Amino acid sequence: MQNLIAKVAGAETTGIRKVGIIGAGAMGAGIAAQFADAGIAVELLDIARGDNCIEPAETGISRQLKSGGFTAPDAAARIRPGNIDDHLARLQDADWVIEAVVEKLDIKRELFLKIAPHLKPSAILSSNTSTIPRHDLVTDMESSLARRFAITHFFNPPRLMPLLEVVVDDQADPDLRDQLHQAARILLGKTPIDCHDTPGFIANRIGCFWIAVSVMEACRFGLDIETADAVQTVLGVPKTGVFGLLDLIGIDLVPTIWGGLMQTLPTDDALQDHNLPGNPLIIELLAKESFGRKAGGGFYRKVADGLFEVLDTDKMLYRATRPVQLPKELQELLSEQSPVGNYARSVLRKLVSYCETHLSEIASDAGAIDTAMQLGYSWREGPFALAAKAAEIIDC
Repeated sequence: MQNLIAKVAGAETTGIRKVGIIGAGAMGAGIAAQFADAGIAVELLDIARGDNCIEPAETGISRQLKSGGFTAPDAAARIRPGNIDDHLARLQDADWVIEAVVEKLDIKRELFLKIAPHLKPSAILSSNTSTIPRHDLVTDMESSLARRFAITHFFNPPRLMPLLEVVVDDQADPDLRDQLHQAARILLGKTPIDCHDTPGFIANRIGCFWIAVSVMEACRFGLDIETADAVQTVLGVPKTGVFGLLDLIGIDLVPTIWGGLMQTLPTDDALQDHNLPGNPLIIELLAKESFGRKAGGGFYRKVADGLFEVLDTDKMLYRATRPVQLPKELQELLSEQSPVGNYARSVLRKLVSYCETHLSEIASDAGAIDTAMQLGYSWREGPFALAAKAAEIIDC
């Protein structure tokens, strides 16, 4: 009963009683599950496919049930599946509509034009884009709707990742930012962080640079994959390291994510010097369709009894993983005059330099960058906190 009262109170406090989600993939359906858990009615719409016009949305709900996307499985009943051809009228009483479709600017713009006539004047419209700036998305959008438009970037999986990146324009309705922050905290249990309207926002701008640098530097210093990932864990990164994280993301997405980000950034941005899509190792894995966990293997592959093999990058064959002995303390690792010490210093030095260079461009303060990396990428500490610990060693 107390939980029900809290959910009703949350809806009353935030003014969010019904939500529309466009796109029923992993992110869209995951976001829908979060709102349903909070007691909010959800319209989950996707494209119509085949004879069953709501099959994609139904599949999205089913996958969330199987993967633990709901805190309470009976909350799935609050989500009504539909499609964008037949059911856009259902959005007319939605208080907040979130777009979570493929990361293609033209598709998003076309969708906004299509759904705009069905939104009530007070409705919030937002995009879950992870890289596309807000100012590009509102081109051709009516000014009245643009004032209620924001970027609300959730992280995957939505139920577990606490960060919500928010981008609101200076010309937005005065209450929009506060309403989004309030809904994020009260309904979803998220920590909202305001980001400047720049490509990749905060977490993915820094995270994509870190991943690209880490892969390229591991190749340059001749480290095997499990050693490079072990170094990353000493830096405070989750045990997946950087290569394991790429397996989770999907190596097939490297050209889209990193390539797209590089296209939108200036030519003098340091990410351009660390061309992950053009890395020979990435190119070879793409050619072999070794995309990561979803394809049975990438940099690692799972074998019997839950064990993993790792890719030998010299032979491009899998082998058993080997134990890696490293100092447990950050300062000790960074002080080592060895390939692993050189790698750790180089990655951290480049990362901190990039953060310092782009701080005022992407965030209000250094704390926002540290928090974004902690909550969005599950780092133990953010890059500026790491720099403070290691300033003398890496010359920051």
